[in-house]
Amino acid sequence: MGRTDDTDNNIRKERFSLAYIRAVAAHAGYYTDEPQVDRRSIDGILRADFGRGPRIEFQAKATSQDILRENDLAFPLPIGNYRDLSQDAMIPRILIVVLMPQERAQWLQQTSSELCLRHCAYWLSLKEQPPVPNTTSVTVHIPVANIFGSEQLSVLMERVERGESV
Repeated sequence: MGRTDDTDNNIRKERFSLAYIRAVAAHAGYYTDEPQVDRRSIDGILRADFGRGPRIEFQAKATSQDILRENDLAFPLPIGNYRDLSQDAMIPRILIVVLMPQERAQWLQQTSSELCLRHCAYWLSLKEQPPVPNTTSVTVHIPVANIFGSEQLSVLMERVERGESV
């Protein structure tokens, strides 16, 4: 029994989102590690090799759905991920959502002079969010100002280094 097109496409989206996150981290001078098993909604760890070695755990999601609004993204997060990411943890945790074009051919464009990954990624900390009665998913609102880029990642890592919340 082979994979369905939807399953194959979802796997490609997942791998693309992780590659996007790794590219941003590398550009900012940080490292990414991927655990062997996705436990407690942790797809990866962003880490630095300076100071006290700050780390941020992340859950990566990718979507080509039209979730971008004027001031935020309205992302339907599975309830298990919401519960895991909102729990108090020693290492800060964030959700990273990568928005992608509908058509796979538009996700990435490459020429001899550039590699372009489309569209954009956004982050959100769910630390200390209240429990919800939902049983399948909860819509989280990610401010459009929370672009997951090199500069923002550096700011987040510096906060973690100082012992501040993200």
